[in-house]
Order: sequence, then structure tokens, then C-alpha cells
Amino acid sequence: MKFAFTGPDPRLRLETMRRFFRIYVNLAKDYGGTLIDENDAGVLVYFRPELANMTYKENEALDAQLRQQCGSDYLSVAAFMNGLDHYHPANPPHYYVFLVAVQRAHRGNCLVNRLFSELNTILDRDKYPCYAECTRFSMRTLMRRLGYSDAGQPLGIEGFPPLYPIWREPQ
Repeated sequence: MKFAFTGPDPRLRLETMRRFFRIYVNLAKDYGGTLIDENDAGVLVYFRPELANMTYKENEALDAQLRQQCGSDYLSVAAFMNGLDHYHPANPPHYYVFLVAVQRAHRGNCLVNRLFSELNTILDRDKYPCYAECTRFSMRTLMRRLGYSDAGQPLGIEGFPPLYPIWREPQ
């Protein structure tokens, strides 16, 4: 199994990962949104369909940021992101959940339910479906309870753990 962030020092590895996610949180300011739990214990970052319309220049700038912020982990990060792009459905236009993170101490207490309930309200209001990849089968199972269904076989990006694609139609 391969990991995108591999530096020998756990603190530096965590800092590189933090810089990576900061790039996408900033991108979500223009192309999506960020939902944060009231206690700052969890976050969900999503993108609207307009993300697919990013210009070549914007994509180049994003890649330059990844190169700078991820350093020696850039090639692994790029391989992973290219794998995600390869499997990502082009149609119909949809929202995309890029990140869900919950502090370990708050896992299992309905926080994910609340974040996705808020997102589902947005999806239903805007009348868009939603796509995401779950990193764990248990998360995929939870998402099925929240109105999402399997969107195909687990995704295999060479060297990385399988991802479980899910989809939700607006209600």
C-alpha cells in the first residue's frame, strides 16, 4: 500500500498534508464551499459543477501550488489526483465532495450525519446530484444510510487503497 505523504518525520508529513488540503479549501472558496461543524470538530469541503470549467491557466496554477506545497511528495500526490480525475464522472453535472475530516475524539457521534445533512439541503435546493469517493468501506456504508448509493466498483489507483464511489440524486 502506498501513501501520498511519505516523509520520515510525522510532523513534517502532517504539515505537508495540511498545505495540500489548504490548496483545495482555498479553491472551494471560488468553486464550492466548506461546511464546518459548530465545534470545529469536523469539516466537509465540496465543489460545485463549475469546477469542471476551470481554465487551462487555472489548472496550471493549481499544479504549481501542489508542486510547491507538496515538495518531494508531489509525484505521489499528482498520481493520486490524476487517478481521481480518471474515474470522476463527467456527466451529469454534479457536486463533488472532496474532503470529509473529523477529529478522532468526535468520530461516531453523528457529526458526519450533520455535515451531510447540511450538504444534502444544498443539493436539494440547487437540484444537483452529488458524487464522492469514500476511503473506507464503513464510510460507504454510513453514506448509504444518508441517501447515497454505490456508483460502481471500488476504484483502484495503482499503489493506493481502494476507494468506494458513491452518488446521490437530489430529493
